[in-house]
Amino acid sequence: MPEPKLGVDHPLSRAQRLGIAALFVLGAMAISGGAFILSGIYNIGASRDHWSVTNFLITILRDRSISFAAGSIPVPDLDDPDLYLLGQEHFRGACTGCHGLPGGQINPVYQNMLPQPPDLTGAFHDYSANEIFWIVYNGLKYTGMPAWPADGRTDEVWSVVAFLQRLHIEGPGSYAQGGEATALTNCARCHGDEQTGPISNLVPDLDGLSEPYLARALDEYRSELRASGIMEPLAHQMSDEELQRLAGYYAALPPPQPQTGFPAEDIELGRRIATEGVPEQRVPACDSCHSGANPQTPRLEAQSTRYMATQLDLWRHEGYRDVSAQGSLMAQAVRGLNESQALAVSRYYASQPVPEAAP
Repeated sequence: MPEPKLGVDHPLSRAQRLGIAALFVLGAMAISGGAFILSGIYNIGASRDHWSVTNFLITILRDRSISFAAGSIPVPDLDDPDLYLLGQEHFRGACTGCHGLPGGQINPVYQNMLPQPPDLTGAFHDYSANEIFWIVYNGLKYTGMPAWPADGRTDEVWSVVAFLQRLHIEGPGSYAQGGEATALTNCARCHGDEQTGPISNLVPDLDGLSEPYLARALDEYRSELRASGIMEPLAHQMSDEELQRLAGYYAALPPPQPQTGFPAEDIELGRRIATEGVPEQRVPACDSCHSGANPQTPRLEAQSTRYMATQLDLWRHEGYRDVSAQGSLMAQAVRGLNESQALAVSRYYASQPVPEAAP
């Protein structure tokens, strides 16, 4: 058997030659890319737009990322008036600073951002409801679009999405412009004042609540102990004097009237939970704290059913940020409630008149 000859090269296959060539090309591209980045010749200033190819690649990356992340998010009923009316005021307070009024020009400062904040009248032209929710809740890197300030408050974000859908359907002419923003008008937009009630059943009626409780709640939002993407930024701007003045203003207003039309079985179940609790589920009686004996604890009579049920749902989820002493106590107290029990006790309190204040 003949021995193999030494020193004879075996020819490379076509695939091997292509692989080596590809490695050389990739290496050259990496070296060229590194040299380009380190050279500093690319103008990073916001006064210059990206190259067309850069815009093309960023757009594909952004839209594919949004579509992938948002695809399985369930969408609530966006035609709910409580949702989109509240969303209009959230939009007014949180979005118009950068995006401007619907159909109008944005502030010249933000016109010079790159990318420029878009007119959100056309949001539903480009994205679906769950994609818009994902953008508002998570923000977008390298665009100046922040994430929602309160992690876990998806209920607030959906109200903005509902308003943007309404804006898409009815056009910018349907947007009601507000007047001068002050501490009181910022509150009254959602919570009402001596002439008007709350704009939505998703927010509490502050009229007649105790001044110590209202002041404490505002301070907890200001200190970021309680989570709200709307209340935290507004309270952050308030001085101690404004905070106390607002608490006194709402405490002096006459309390709301009870609501009617709830099923009798819900009222009875809610009454038992309020007065006796649910011992087998480790739920104490609500009246043990909310009887009015402590001015730091709010009365619940005649409050909105939807607001109370939403708050109970938030406290029942561990991801909700309310690390105040009272908030932590509420989270422990209501964790054993199921959804139907939470709705029943909310309906019970909503149907009850506010007792007259003791002398």
